[in-house]
Amino acid sequence: MTREPPLMRAGTRRDPSRRTDGNVVARTAELLGKPLLPWQRYVADVAGELDDATGTYRYDTIVLTTPRQCGKSTLIDTEDTRNAQLGRDRKIYYLAQTGKDAEQHFKEYVKQLMDSRLAPLALKPRLSNGGMEQRFANGSFIRPLAVTKVAGHGVQMDKFTLDEAFSLTEEAGYMILDGLGPTMNTRLRFTGVQPQMWITSTEGTAASTFFNTLLDGLRAGDVPERTAWFDFGLPDDEDPEDLKAVARWHPAAGLLWDLRQLADFRQQFGDNKAGWARAFANRRDVGIAERIISADLWNATTCWPIAPGDLAGRPVVFGAAVDVDATHTAISAGILEHDGTVNVQLLKVLDGTGAAPNEITRLCATYDAPLCMDSRGPNGDLCDRLKALADINGDPVVRFVDMQAGDFLSVGQAFVSGLENGTVRHAADTELDASAANSARAWSGDAWRISRRGSTGKTSPLESAMLAAWGVSHRPEPEGPLQIF
Repeated sequence: MTREPPLMRAGTRRDPSRRTDGNVVARTAELLGKPLLPWQRYVADVAGELDDATGTYRYDTIVLTTPRQCGKSTLIDTEDTRNAQLGRDRKIYYLAQTGKDAEQHFKEYVKQLMDSRLAPLALKPRLSNGGMEQRFANGSFIRPLAVTKVAGHGVQMDKFTLDEAFSLTEEAGYMILDGLGPTMNTRLRFTGVQPQMWITSTEGTAASTFFNTLLDGLRAGDVPERTAWFDFGLPDDEDPEDLKAVARWHPAAGLLWDLRQLADFRQQFGDNKAGWARAFANRRDVGIAERIISADLWNATTCWPIAPGDLAGRPVVFGAAVDVDATHTAISAGILEHDGTVNVQLLKVLDGTGAAPNEITRLCATYDAPLCMDSRGPNGDLCDRLKALADINGDPVVRFVDMQAGDFLSVGQAFVSGLENGTVRHAADTELDASAANSARAWSGDAWRISRRGSTGKTSPLESAMLAAWGVSHRPEPEGPLQIF
């Protein structure tokens, strides 16, 4: 029987030509005491499609994003229970941001299981902190884990759920997937059943670089053959303050709660419109929770722009930075004043990187100034092109400030410290102001850099200004007298 798909923003459609074990998942839910809602049954039917060529699951990856209050946890627990009965000694894991979150979810599941008609299949659970486990009579088990206990450890798994994936950075998320992928292939050969990884979450914030990147790729049509995905929530052209629209697109409206209760939910959020939209419309909160540079500090450290003709006698360093996906290139100047302070000002923001080499070489030649830029990430291609430029004598056209691999992580902190102690100021500029307001941090140990994917606008203006200021303090010895043309 082919079921009508629920109202989704996007996602994988059911292939009626394939068999599915969604009916077994539905029966498992009934035995657990929580029959599946229509949206849950649809996801179970698609995720449970079987490949006739192999006789096992068609999909190895399930990506699910839903609003709050829709029954996502019930579906996860039901799928885990069903999977544990597919054979002997199966290994099922539930991964959450912290061990506390995972264990709280697990305790609620164990209570539900022990109160259900499936209790005779379950052995006595282990509930000690750090060692929780629900084992079944067939030797299979379900365990909760914090994501930090899994990454890079090659844990053998037949199914795992990476829940609340919005909490992960891109680096952490892919470290987990890279570590678990090979072990899942091993289990397929050993058990004959296709392992599955489920990645589930409500949409996150600008800092949710792992889940944001994953969803953006799927929405753009980059869907691997063995991935099924489901995107529930309010479309972009609907108003999250329109409660009837929210209810129409919410998969559990009218089933777990009604419109009156939805109004109560809205009232609880008060003035936090972004939080409400994220929770019940499943809208990404693209705001920056914490600016790298506070608005008060930024506004208190402005200076007047300096005209090119006023640069005589003052050392200059240019900073260049490229936005993620090479959409823009920003160029800033760092100017050493007579009193030892550094003024920075944004000079240009160019589309792409095509015109950047000519403009950068013109500026460096005109002011006999070096260039400071990162040589990795989105900057790598432009940096390589600039370093390859040579004059008729074979000498480099652009002199670079020497920047070692670890130096880039000190650039931002040095800039903020300079603003705080009065040794760095910035010329007022609307594009630089916007970049400072919308740039987020990405931490690496105790150091940080601008998060290009975790920010909400162009990061290149602020990054170029930071590089220009750092370059002034680390500029190479001049090869001759400064010339101004």
